[in-house]
Amino acid sequence: MSAPLIRTGRPDKVARCQAIDQAARSRYATLPGFEFVAQAPAIAAERFDASEVWVAALDETILGFVLLQSHGDTIYLANISVIPEAFGRGIGRMLVTHAVSRAQATGAIAVTLATFRAPPWNGPWFRRQGFTPIPKTNIGAMLRAILDRHTESLDMSTRETLWHRT
Repeated sequence: MSAPLIRTGRPDKVARCQAIDQAARSRYATLPGFEFVAQAPAIAAERFDASEVWVAALDETILGFVLLQSHGDTIYLANISVIPEAFGRGIGRMLVTHAVSRAQATGAIAVTLATFRAPPWNGPWFRRQGFTPIPKTNIGAMLRAILDRHTESLDMSTRETLWHRT
């Protein structure tokens, strides 16, 4: 059996990626206090248009994707989603490794992200991938704007902002 490959996402696959995002977020449905994540609408197509999209695919089957956005000297990991059937098979790790490689290739100093602290597939998982808390002095204007938007709908005490230096 062949191994999944990382390739550029195609515009005609946005609907498939949106479905993957919805399916991946279904795991929040039984997590007390996080049910709202599972009930949220799919990622808007405009976010895919505004991002660099990479997919992990086995032949023509997309198993997961990552959305990356350039923030000057950093790259923001806006979303990473994997189909439930592929949880625990290293697909997310492949996508994160690719994000860090893209950051290195573009001269970015780090990959940044904002995530929940508690669920094991959020903050704890990213820390196992080499992410650490980003010092507040290193939060640039674009990341600050994202965090400010998060305050409108999320309890920021449940969130953390991490980075992976390149």
